[in-house]
Amino acid sequence: MTIETDQDDLATKRGEVTVIVYAPRTPESQTFTFQRNERVGDAARTAAAAFGYEGGNPSFATEKNVVLDRTKSLEAEHVHDHQSLNLVDVGGGV
Repeated sequence: MTIETDQDDLATKRGEVTVIVYAPRTPESQTFTFQRNERVGDAARTAAAAFGYEGGNPSFATEKNVVLDRTKSLEAEHVHDHQSLNLVDVGGGV
């Protein structure tokens, strides 16, 4: 077992999920670790702030452009470790 796998297992046991987030106006992605029970909207707002976005209604969309429900937890929306997510604004503007 590799060290990365050990760290992934530990994060899973702690109830965390690590995702790679892409923002529309930023060429570089950023990696975030959230609690699995954190709401999508709260996690997206944290990511948006890290990318320098303010206001709006941030959410995440999958690589297949499925926008996640901001009111549900990351776990309920089946977000998994190392998943790539796109930062979107469900109200427009991001």
